Amino acid sequence: MTSGCRKAEGGFILVAVLMLSVILLGASTSFALFARSQMRRASDEEFALVSRTLAAIAGGAVSEWIASDSNDYDSAREFLYAPDFTIALPFDEWDVSIKITPLDAHIPINGVFLPDGVTTRAEYEYPWTGIWDRFGGGNTGTVTLDFLDSDMEARAGGREEDYFVNGKISDLSELLHLPEITADMVYGSSADSVSLADYFTVYGDDKINVNFAPRHVLAVLDQDAGPDVADAIITYREGNDLKSASDLAKVPGFSPAAATRLGGVISGKSSYFSVMICVGDGARERNFTVTMRRGSGRCQILNWRE
Repeated sequence: MTSGCRKAEGGFILVAVLMLSVILLGASTSFALFARSQMRRASDEEFALVSRTLAAIAGGAVSEWIASDSNDYDSAREFLYAPDFTIALPFDEWDVSIKITPLDAHIPINGVFLPDGVTTRAEYEYPWTGIWDRFGGGNTGTVTLDFLDSDMEARAGGREEDYFVNGKISDLSELLHLPEITADMVYGSSADSVSLADYFTVYGDDKINVNFAPRHVLAVLDQDAGPDVADAIITYREGNDLKSASDLAKVPGFSPAAATRLGGVISGKSSYFSVMICVGDGARERNFTVTMRRGSGRCQILNWRE
């Protein structure tokens, strides 16, 4: 009996030792995984902190570059805004790349009104009507003007509602408050479909920088414009800098009468810029998008996204 008990006790001890070994092994494995996770987390936090710091430094430099660009035009012929030009800034083992794009290339939706906030600019009446006709026509364009203007009086064919902003919008998505406007209209239903975002921008005062305006925007600016005239403008600006509507009159095929009609809303300079900043260490990268507004001698950061 004693011998049997001793064997049983020995078996229990062996099982206990094995169980303890398993527990210790599991604990050590868990600790190793936890330590590795914490190290990875610390590394990710360090990368995020350093990349944000470098992006802030790069953003400050870009702000100074844009503010110091004192000529009377901004065009793709300038290296700072050339579509195929990326600025590279090496920081030891870190790489920082910067791409600057002027944003005043579309019709400024907040700038379709005169300073009274109610009367539409005569220069934008033709393109406004033409664009909304493309997206279904009806009274949607008129209702949108009521949505944006600063009073509560409905236009003929329009309406006023309590939820209308009756002022400037900060993003085109705010148009989705109107039941007449869908997300497909604002952003497009596919990569190759044209949307309201292809014609309008919230980043603009009241003028369009025709050095960057895309073909479809140029084509709807005036009754004497169109796809062929838009192509002629694009060809002309590849070798010339446009500074005002009078320069458009030099474009073959562009009507001098159209240049006169558009004189108040055509510009060759931008006030708003999108700055894409990419920071990487060879293994990882982090992207930042900064929206800036150029004022008198300085740039103001309006938006910073990661």
